[in-house]
Amino acid sequence: MPAHLNLSRFPSFMTACRGVGAGALAAVVLAGCSSVSLDEPPRRPPPMPYPQQVPAPQPVPPQAMPAPVPAPAPPVTREPQLAAFSTRLDGRNEVPPVYSMGTGTLDAVLDRESGLFRFRLTFSNLSGPVTAAHFHGPADVGGNAPPVVTLNGPYNVPYEGRLTLTPAQRADLLAGRWYVNIHTERNPAGELRGQIIERR
Repeated sequence: MPAHLNLSRFPSFMTACRGVGAGALAAVVLAGCSSVSLDEPPRRPPPMPYPQQVPAPQPVPPQAMPAPVPAPAPPVTREPQLAAFSTRLDGRNEVPPVYSMGTGTLDAVLDRESGLFRFRLTFSNLSGPVTAAHFHGPADVGGNAPPVVTLNGPYNVPYEGRLTLTPAQRADLLAGRWYVNIHTERNPAGELRGQIIERR
């Protein structure tokens, strides 16, 4: 039979083995700890960045183009040699006044240089047919004067005409001292009258 070694009989040997075992274990532990830093925590790799989501471009609503600003119209200039006239004919303008349902208008243009006088006369609702028509002057409002120009028939509506005035007649006309008078059988002295005034 094999012999059994009783180590308890050798206490110094057991003590020596225990010392060797403890030292070896300590050496192993220290060897493992020498590769690990006890001061700094273990480093972790930074997280992977995720791509940022870019918002999709929004469609731009169509915008109406501003309408072009029209160029201002050039100012209406009147030729300096022309003078415009107008008047309303009424029975109350007669001297003395007469009662009449009739009305009328006169529009005219005078060329100051040549003396050409163009006019357009209208009338309606008279007491009867026109028997005569004249330009009278010189006379102010409320005054009477003899005819300076006789308007010949037929007296259609509108009645248009032209004539050339003398320098004296132009001066009286431009001074507002002419009037137009329409005569009828019922009112032989005049049924409608209007003072010819320049429009400025």
